[in-house]
Amino acid sequence: MLRRISELTSTFRVACRARATPLFIALLVLLTGSAKADDAHEGALWLVNQVMVPLDERFAFHTMVQNRWVNDVESYERTVIRPWLGFHWTDAVELSLGYDRHEFNDGSTDENRAFQRIAYTHDFGGSTLFSHFWLEERIFGSKSTIAWRGRFQVGGSLELPHDFGLMLRNEFLVDFNGTSRVRRAGLGENQLYAGFFYDLSRWLRFDLGYLMQFRDKKGQPDRFDHTVFTGFSVRTPSAFGRD
Repeated sequence: MLRRISELTSTFRVACRARATPLFIALLVLLTGSAKADDAHEGALWLVNQVMVPLDERFAFHTMVQNRWVNDVESYERTVIRPWLGFHWTDAVELSLGYDRHEFNDGSTDENRAFQRIAYTHDFGGSTLFSHFWLEERIFGSKSTIAWRGRFQVGGSLELPHDFGLMLRNEFLVDFNGTSRVRRAGLGENQLYAGFFYDLSRWLRFDLGYLMQFRDKKGQPDRFDHTVFTGFSVRTPSAFGRD
């Protein structure tokens, strides 16, 4: 058993050094190169679990529940509930409509988001490139003003032996208008993720990685959250031939 674990660990480390590390370091330098001495840095934990249920050959229902801890994982920040409906326009392109509910533990105004997403995936056989664009309409509490935001993500994954895999992605979140909560338009956040996944079965995947979340605080010291990102993804069996 110990020999088996050692072999898996060695395979994972070699793949990280050979393939993922150079790109990850380049992105990390790009995002932190302008960091200032008064910027805030905190540790965080995101527990992210999601389920995908195929409805027919093209449609699928998804749901995600996130639990987030901040302040060096000492404070529970929020619960996020995200259901959405996906439509596979082609094998590579998926269109989605969904909703986000953010409930804050400290009594802050809850946030509701509607979103529309187009996602593109290209499989090279053992490796995958993906990208997506989200358009979000954000409503804070009972405010009637809508904050519009775009989310642009690009990334890739690499399958490894023994059901392991690597994932690297980066997402820019751009505010299109200013409100009392958002303050002004422009780059609001950036999320850089590097991690691995392990397929426990054909229908169940475990994820574990590092997420660096940069937040432009619009006139205040910028914030960097160094987050442990983990959770499970469940895909129910399909009776419609898209397995």
